[in-house]
Amino acid sequence: MTLAGVKKFTAETPQIDCLLQEQFPILSKETNASYFVEAQNSLLINKTFKVDDEDLHKLNEDLLNVDSDVAQKIGVVYLGRQAPGANNVIDGLIRFQSKRKDVTLVGFINGVEGLLSENYQTLEQSDFKHYRNLGGIDYIGRSRDELRSNADKIKTAEVCKKLGLTGLVMVGATHTLTDGVYLSQFFVEQGLQTRVIVVPCSVDGNIHHKYIRTSIGFDSASKVYSQLIGNMLTDSASAVKYWYFIRLMGQDPSHVALECALKTQPNLVIVSEEVADRKETLTNVVSNICDNICSRAAEGKNYGAILIPEGLLHSISAFS
Repeated sequence: MTLAGVKKFTAETPQIDCLLQEQFPILSKETNASYFVEAQNSLLINKTFKVDDEDLHKLNEDLLNVDSDVAQKIGVVYLGRQAPGANNVIDGLIRFQSKRKDVTLVGFINGVEGLLSENYQTLEQSDFKHYRNLGGIDYIGRSRDELRSNADKIKTAEVCKKLGLTGLVMVGATHTLTDGVYLSQFFVEQGLQTRVIVVPCSVDGNIHHKYIRTSIGFDSASKVYSQLIGNMLTDSASAVKYWYFIRLMGQDPSHVALECALKTQPNLVIVSEEVADRKETLTNVVSNICDNICSRAAEGKNYGAILIPEGLLHSISAFS
């Protein structure tokens, strides 16, 4: 097997292509910036194929065991909100460090604030071992979600240059992905050699396209929520006198609410995208809920559970 840059990114529409060239004039012209790496058989270059878990683990081990004479100093900063699996990004970097020579890892304390104030700590296996496979991002912490202003980009470049970082790993959601591209553009303009890597990490499940299956955290979060919802459904059916109205995270999209509904089969789930598509008002949504409650009451079932997405009001024109 080998690694080959075989997938060339192309804009979906001419409008998007124009926007990319306008907003990222340097990156859009970089010959390597728009290629995606894929694991391939050396005899099947430019042909896609699937590998099983055993082959994939072996490939990862082979990659980690490659010796390199180039010293690496990698910084890590949390920009996104809490998501299961975020700490495992650091776990992966520490495992990478253990397999390579001359690799130093630093974590910026409390996210962006630590990055801009040069407040960091060296990441060590002995300190991190108690956080492996745990949810949350309390190991090095977070602050605000954005790194976008010119002052922030200038200060980030100064810190990366001062610390001699060869890589900056940003862990976060959609805003972080956007900030990472703008920061990469700025670094290229400044001739800075620090590589910017963004790891998609969000429970909202709103980061996906043909090159990314899902973001880190969505699967675990939806399963944990589903377990809690299942407990409420059992309690509701046992007590036969309670209605549970359960609001789920997810911001604008209803991916979490829909995934939990598929897992738990509640009596009703409100999907923001459907509300927007039907141009429903808040009165329509409330009437739909009441109709379902009345229908069950007519059957002598005065109990149940309804899932409501966090960003429902954003889909109603009167509130958006």
